[in-house]
Amino acid sequence: MNLDRPSNESDPTKSWAEGPGIEPGNKNTKPTQFTIHSVDKFNQPRKEGGDLFDVIIEDPSFNIIDPNITDNKDGTYTVEYQPTIPGKYLVDVIQRNKGKPLFYDHISNSPIEVVIEPGIDPSKCTAFGPGLEDGVTDTLPTTFTIQAKDSNGNDLTDGGDNFEVIVSGPEGDIKPEVKDNKNGTYTVDYQPESSGNHKVHVLLDKVPIQGSPYSVNVKAGSDYSNSFIEKFTFLIRTRDKKGKNRTNGGDNVTCTITDPNNNHLKNVELKDVGDGTYLVIYSLPEEYTPGEYTISSQIDGHDIKGSPWKQYFN
Repeated sequence: MNLDRPSNESDPTKSWAEGPGIEPGNKNTKPTQFTIHSVDKFNQPRKEGGDLFDVIIEDPSFNIIDPNITDNKDGTYTVEYQPTIPGKYLVDVIQRNKGKPLFYDHISNSPIEVVIEPGIDPSKCTAFGPGLEDGVTDTLPTTFTIQAKDSNGNDLTDGGDNFEVIVSGPEGDIKPEVKDNKNGTYTVDYQPESSGNHKVHVLLDKVPIQGSPYSVNVKAGSDYSNSFIEKFTFLIRTRDKKGKNRTNGGDNVTCTITDPNNNHLKNVELKDVGDGTYLVIYSLPEEYTPGEYTISSQIDGHDIKGSPWKQYFN
């Protein structure tokens, strides 16, 4: 309903709107915006504000969304709104007559249909993998995967989402590495610092995803730097003068092991297996002297073949 307008108003039939908020690609989980450009009746861009623009946005359920309109005082107006659900929206931009505000006209490209796509939804996103399951140890790194999903529960196939992961353990928080695979999945790697219960918090824009925080009972693993060879063994085979294997025990077999300082090891055990063999089991003291150790195996006080021999321990 176009009425005569004051000279200090823009011409709605020449004014127009543009911007991402009225273009394809918007998601229902993120706010969006567009810009109204006011133009005067001589088809020249206006350089000042003050026009009475209204924006009516109707969602797919015919509910009205209230946008925020900012007069930039330079002839443009920024319109921000938050889509609620996926589907087709109707964006109607009108300019009211200053003299008679109940009367209005549509701008040149209004109304506008906008299709809002399902956006990522933290309540539908999931995480899975060995890093969230039993079997994690404090000596090895572990991993798990985040699957981004939209508000309909469908897997997303692109990246760029703001996932944050915090692992809280008995010795404090661990900041894992989160890798965007650019296909809707995110790989998370972390190294537990101690055994015990850990809480794995997976957040999207500070909001927990489905199932977060996850509870992971980290077990103590074997640490190579503290592990050592506790016992050494070797087998003595006895033979008679003709070189035939003996098949019974009872011989006077002995074994002595001396360290680099010529001290005898105390933890040396010799077992008569009863079939002509003798098992020697020995261990080094926890605080031992590195170097060459001399091993002597004898029968009736005489060294057997190859005895004594040297064994080096770091």
